[in-house]
Amino acid sequence: MSDAMTLSMQRRLFGRSLLLQAFWSFERMQSLGFAFCLDPWIARCWAGRDEEIREARLRHQEYFNTQPYMASLVIGMVCALEEEAAGAAVADRPAKIERLKALKSASAAALAGVGDAMFWGALRPFCAVLSLVCALALRQRPGLAAACAAGVYLIAHNAPALWLRWHFLRLGYEWKEQIAVRLKSWPGQKAIRVVRASGLALALVSGVLLLWTVPAPQRPIGLLALVAALLLSLARVSAYRIYAAAAGAGYLAYLAGWM
Repeated sequence: MSDAMTLSMQRRLFGRSLLLQAFWSFERMQSLGFAFCLDPWIARCWAGRDEEIREARLRHQEYFNTQPYMASLVIGMVCALEEEAAGAAVADRPAKIERLKALKSASAAALAGVGDAMFWGALRPFCAVLSLVCALALRQRPGLAAACAAGVYLIAHNAPALWLRWHFLRLGYEWKEQIAVRLKSWPGQKAIRVVRASGLALALVSGVLLLWTVPAPQRPIGLLALVAALLLSLARVSAYRIYAAAAGAGYLAYLAGWM
């Protein structure tokens, strides 16, 4: 990491990145929040050039949208590219700024899918199931179970999420336009698969624990539901079809007097 991205500057950018969606709008999505994040860096890069500062602030108020936890990679990359543009000759500056805009837009779209898979599709379900297992293990003490479940979820989700948001700032600044190439060999891709598998295993554990909380005559029905859920997860059936099937099964069970 170069001297330009000091620890103090990284802290400022990180703190502002947590407010990325505080300025969210339907017209420009996260653009104002993104511009707010970059403002200390822009002021440093273009120090003493008021017109260039104004133009830099305006160009980062254009449409921008990505997975919020992955935005730190884009912020880091844009910081490096803004620094290059500020240090370039006047004749070369327009080309560098256009390249910055193109890379910013392309990386935001690509990282949205990666972030959705990592955080919404892997980490969040894993944390939810983990908190459920903790609650079931302490079900004899409802108050403690609720507090433990909430605490486990918040820690298990926010600890890695915040660390990654901090770490991504540095990686984006170092990788620049190579973000897509570097992510292919990044160990995070393997981590997504591990977290998903772990979440599935915990879901099975929680299902078994739940079966022990119901009367013995109803346990075969619960076991059947557990097996059905496992088969649906392996078949990758659309979530809406799963919801419809679950609702239909519940209604039939109600008509049969099982519920």
